[in-house]
Amino acid sequence: MDDVTRQALATASGVLAAVYISLAMGLADPYWAALSVMIIANVDRDQLFTKGVLRIAGTFIGVTLGYVVGQWVEGLQLPQAALVMIAAGIGTYGRQRSAYGYAWFYGALTFALVMLYTMVQPQDLYSFAWYRCYEIVIGVTCGTLANWALGPRAGELGHIVAAATATTPESALKQSYIAALGALVIILAWTFFNLPQLPQVLISSLIIIDADPAASRHRGYQRIIGCIIGGTAGLAVIAIDATEEWWWATMLFLGVFLCARIHLAKSAQTYIGTQSAIAYLVTLVSTGPPTTLDPPVERLVGIIIGVSIMTTLVWALNARQIAAEKAADG
Repeated sequence: MDDVTRQALATASGVLAAVYISLAMGLADPYWAALSVMIIANVDRDQLFTKGVLRIAGTFIGVTLGYVVGQWVEGLQLPQAALVMIAAGIGTYGRQRSAYGYAWFYGALTFALVMLYTMVQPQDLYSFAWYRCYEIVIGVTCGTLANWALGPRAGELGHIVAAATATTPESALKQSYIAALGALVIILAWTFFNLPQLPQVLISSLIIIDADPAASRHRGYQRIIGCIIGGTAGLAVIAIDATEEWWWATMLFLGVFLCARIHLAKSAQTYIGTQSAIAYLVTLVSTGPPTTLDPPVERLVGIIIGVSIMTTLVWALNARQIAAEKAADG
């Protein structure tokens, strides 16, 4: 069995374990644990271990800081929106300039999510903060142990490795401005048009921003395609039989395995596999097998809206740079 297939098997096993542990603990959003397994998945054990440790560290820092600040600004929408914008910008800049950018990005992203909860569900802020920490730790732990048991180099421990900076300070700063602007546009669109799933919209939008604007644009298109593929597959599974747990668990495992094969292969279609898995998980995983289509459809719509808004902004505000790069390549 090749390394990609072994890791895809480990990823699917880790997702299933993370979901069932989260369900047993009665956590609010088990799909966050499942997403953590998928997002840290990597054939390179050191990369997987590094992403897992940094994701946990960033989450705890973001939750702690966000919870404290969130109580100060509860009910104050302008400061809340400003803090979300600042967090989006700092996370994007740190992701592209720091050797441990993954921790910067997820710390800032988690802080922004806590701020959003002070806007939309302030009464649930405390439980959200604790549940988010539990869900991320469960997901990272299950993903790491599954890799250790079933993935390539089974039995070896991973090491934390520093990453090279992705771009120049000037370029990172420009992308951070776009991220902050995109966060504001998303908040305003949610306010005026009553969009569903504001946190999911923001997360999906920030993830696509790349050090290379042309890559961000390409990644955005792939993510939209992946949303459609993964979301459609998840809804089809629910439509066939939404109540039988054996069917749900089996299709959850097989769907993640197939998406992970694409995600891990590092081909031109990598991000289609990544986003297909994300859309599949948020569609299929609730507090057990879905009993109604409304929540998964809302989460899926939120992803598509977020990706579409940020892709448009990246393209519009980097149009001159993208055109210059194409002319130079031509």
